[in-house]
Amino acid sequence: MRQSKDDYYRTALELLAEGGVDALTMANLCARLGVTTGSFYAHFGGIRTFHTAFLEQWAEGRVYQLKEQVDATPDPLDRIDLLRRIAVAVNHEAESAIRGWSRTNPVVAEFQRRVDRVREEVLVQAFVDIGIDKKEARVLARIGLTILVGTQQIEEKVDRKRLDTLFTEYQRWLRFRVQP
Repeated sequence: MRQSKDDYYRTALELLAEGGVDALTMANLCARLGVTTGSFYAHFGGIRTFHTAFLEQWAEGRVYQLKEQVDATPDPLDRIDLLRRIAVAVNHEAESAIRGWSRTNPVVAEFQRRVDRVREEVLVQAFVDIGIDKKEARVLARIGLTILVGTQQIEEKVDRKRLDTLFTEYQRWLRFRVQP
C-alpha cells in the first residue's frame, strides 16, 4: 500500500509523542508505515527535507485550523471557550517534543514561534473584542499561552482534564475582569 505524505506527517507526530525527537528517524518512519526507504525517498529528498516539510505542515495545519475555527465563531466569549477546547485537545506530547527540539534547532524554533505567535494574537483579539484594553489583553493572552506551554513542559504526559480545569479557572477570572 502506497503511503501519502500526510501518512508520514501523522506518523511523525506519533513518533514524537512516543519517543521525542530521537525517535523521528527515517528507519522508524518506514518501519511504522511498513514501507521501504525507497518509498520515503519517493516523497522526500532526505530526513532533513522531511523534517522541514513536516514542520511546515504541522505549523500551517495548527495556524489554519485555529484561524478557520476562530473565524467561524463571531462571539468573543464563545471564541475564548473554543480556544480552551482546542488547547486541551492538541497533541501535547508531540508539541512538547517539538518545543524541546526547538531549543537546539533554530529552524524548528521558528516554526514553534510561528504557532505560538498566532495562538497569542488570536487570544489578544478575543480579549480586545470583549472590551479589554489591548495592552492588558496582551498580558492576559501571554498568561493563557504560558498555561499551555508550562503544562507541556512540566508533565511528561499532559493530564488533559487538569489542563481543562486550569483553563476553565482562567476563563472564570476573565469573566470577573469583564463584568461591570
